[in-house]
Amino acid sequence: MARPETWSIIVDDVRFRLDRVQLYLEPSSYLVNHFLNAQGQSTRTEMIINGEPALWKLIQTHLRGYEILPLKDGAVPYLSKEATLASLNTIAISYGFANLQRKLQLEITTTRPKKYRLLVRVSFWCCDRLWACRTVKTDNPFLSQATFRGTPRV
Repeated sequence: MARPETWSIIVDDVRFRLDRVQLYLEPSSYLVNHFLNAQGQSTRTEMIINGEPALWKLIQTHLRGYEILPLKDGAVPYLSKEATLASLNTIAISYGFANLQRKLQLEITTTRPKKYRLLVRVSFWCCDRLWACRTVKTDNPFLSQATFRGTPRV
């Protein structure tokens, strides 16, 4: 049997072609095991996947040796950048794309929004005298803008 030079991944009727070099960019991936046997001979020529073609276009770009990170806004038009990274990471885990998964994990941890703690000074007044004053730590940014009404009763 003659060895084909390209293999096809069909994702929702969109065909992505890969050659041997692209397959071996992720040597331990499911794609290598699907298309090639232990001796490196072709066993199949096509794989049909139910998935999102825009995500697989990014994966094909990665398998061609190009950097896909950092993602540009609108890489997948109807997904946020965070949702696109999470979806790519899920595919990388599922199909064993170890190199892509490592890059995605680094990107996810460095682009995660930082949490800040606010220090809010809360004062309680009674009979025109300061009754209590405390500094409160909070993760809620709206608490710093809140207006406290009423007076505490003793």
